[in-house]
Amino acid sequence: MKTLTVRVAKDQFSHLLTEAHRGDVIVITDGERRMELEANPPHGGALDLDLESDSPELEAELLKAVQGPHALFSESELRGLADRARQEHRARGGK
Repeated sequence: MKTLTVRVAKDQFSHLLTEAHRGDVIVITDGERRMELEANPPHGGALDLDLESDSPELEAELLKAVQGPHALFSESELRGLADRARQEHRARGGK
């Protein structure tokens, strides 16, 4: 997660959109207010994954998640789980 002031973000907005689309969470603040900029796929669809460049381990984990037992999670719980998975993936050298 990256936090920037409005003034700094204004000059880097195009780059910040690219980062958010990649899955990074960008926080923009003016001191009093705070806004998170993150990817929101159109129509609630999944983020684009390139299985040729993403690791086989990621593909296997995604398949286990789809085929495994399911529990009801709130949207905020799912976002938290997804954020944690992205951070762990990046920490292991993923994109």
